[in-house]
Amino acid sequence: MRYEGVIFDMDGTLIEPLLDFAKIRRELGIDPSRGILEAIDDMPETEASLARERLLGWEIASARLARLLPGAAQAVRAVSRAGLKTALLTRNTLEAMRIVLERFAELRFDLTFSRESGPIKPQPDGIIRACARLGIDPRKTACVGDFHYDITAANAAGAVSVLLAAHERPGWADQANFVIESLDELSPLLGIS
Repeated sequence: MRYEGVIFDMDGTLIEPLLDFAKIRRELGIDPSRGILEAIDDMPETEASLARERLLGWEIASARLARLLPGAAQAVRAVSRAGLKTALLTRNTLEAMRIVLERFAELRFDLTFSRESGPIKPQPDGIIRACARLGIDPRKTACVGDFHYDITAANAAGAVSVLLAAHERPGWADQANFVIESLDELSPLLGIS
């Protein structure tokens, strides 16, 4: 297949996953089986406002300390050099995303969406809207991420799901179209150099 674009996740895909989601759930009183953002949205408004403020603090602190994962800058550059469109789609906040992009200028994208941009993964809306804005076909778009929500959203959008399983292969890995263990494997998978 000739790909037209690649949509990257941020935390755990391009930068180190420093957010301790289990700890965040414990501190905010969120059941381990629920998405943090979804659970906060279901809280009473006063409680939700405090939870959002605490989450924002953790996200910003993480963005300020994060390091690029091996091969991240090279992978994004290779995709751009090959003439494919690039997007960053994250459940993280706009402020944290901006910090990451300012710290790592080598990460350049044609389009960036944070959670403030609209419905978030696992919903497919962000992928569908990104493809429409970039003028690319979702079926010819690879979506690279490290979490189940990334794969679910890509599959629902009709895109090609690529799981980055750098440390261990999760039980749901077979839901992805492709599984890679490092970003160095992305260019060969896409058929670019």
